[in-house]
Amino acid sequence: MLLSSWIATALGACAALAQDSPEPQTPKLTYLYTLIAELNSSIEIGTGIYSDRKAIPIIGGSFSGPRLNGTVLDLGADWGLTDQMGVFHPDTRYNLRTDDGANIYIQTSGSAQPNGKIYLRQIFETGSKDYYWLNNVVSVGVLTPGEGSVTIEGWTMDL
Repeated sequence: MLLSSWIATALGACAALAQDSPEPQTPKLTYLYTLIAELNSSIEIGTGIYSDRKAIPIIGGSFSGPRLNGTVLDLGADWGLTDQMGVFHPDTRYNLRTDDGANIYIQTSGSAQPNGKIYLRQIFETGSKDYYWLNNVVSVGVLTPGEGSVTIEGWTMDL
């Protein structure tokens, strides 16, 4: 009986707190860049322990945005998986070099969508003082496939 009274009191307190809580703030997206990555022919790895995997070499390209511009280096690939439902899930690791010489490592993952686009989570890593802020952003991208290349519109999240 004591336990049921305690549970009822706790639930009542939680309900009261929920009613007094302000509406959460909706995050805003800030445009980061447009990136065009040039691709080489894919290398079929085959169906393994995780699913059907292929490697797609990333061999160059460019990016530009309000706070950074530069080239995509010929250093990296997408080691994506196609799951049992036929949905492609990219898994990329590649490098960028800004026009002023900073090197930025980028890693993306995500899922293909019914509209033909791929929604990405983007993680950046750099030791550059000028671009160190990239290490701490929450970033998303929308990838549009092309012939021999892909275009990614990148965004950062802000409150």
